[in-house]
Amino acid sequence: MEPLLWRKRIGLITTSGQVVTEPRYYQLAPPGVTFHTSRMLHTGGPDGLIRMEQNAPRAIEELATADVDAIAYCCTVSGAMRGFEGDQTFCDDIWANTGIPATSTMLACVEALQHVGARRIVLASPYVDSHNEHEAAYLREAGIEPVLMRGMGLTSGKEYCRVTPDEIRSFCLDAWQEAYALWPDALFVSCMNYDAIAVAENLEQIIRKPVVTSHTATLWRALALAGIHDPIDGAGALLADTR
Repeated sequence: MEPLLWRKRIGLITTSGQVVTEPRYYQLAPPGVTFHTSRMLHTGGPDGLIRMEQNAPRAIEELATADVDAIAYCCTVSGAMRGFEGDQTFCDDIWANTGIPATSTMLACVEALQHVGARRIVLASPYVDSHNEHEAAYLREAGIEPVLMRGMGLTSGKEYCRVTPDEIRSFCLDAWQEAYALWPDALFVSCMNYDAIAVAENLEQIIRKPVVTSHTATLWRALALAGIHDPIDGAGALLADTR
């Protein structure tokens, strides 16, 4: 057996029920990039998210002991609930306290949308409206306007991950068609337990606009923070570009 040769190690902080992120990231990772996860118990609902956040310092400390090269906080809604400025401060504090550069999913999504020049977007998600409203407020604080928001109304991670890529594609296309006359610049598909990354490239081919998902943005930013610039094919233009 060959020795392990790490180019870079990426630390992931995920909700306890998240099952999509690691399998997809290992499928897409450039050679020599590995992922190391610390999970936080999430029992559901807004109160569950608040309780989950109390485990963030423990999760960060665990990953710091693994000597990872970058940390990604992989929960879109909890980042949104912090607000844009609060989330930036949260990630800056991780970097200051551990010496490890960090991003959150929401912060990475904003940076990705800015990178592709999107100022007016369609927001699609598996969520209930209240979660989408938190994300919309965060995006507006960052200067990005959701011209249309559509959620599937699902209420748990177990439900999010059971939505098939084909169902996600149809749902997103319906939302895009509804918003077409509003001239959106990009489609943003939210949630780290929702397999939108599987259809991101196909959606781009159909709508001929950038598609940013929680997974593509988080991976794009985490790799950049770790100093990995390899283009990645098959998941949309964001990852196919060098960082």
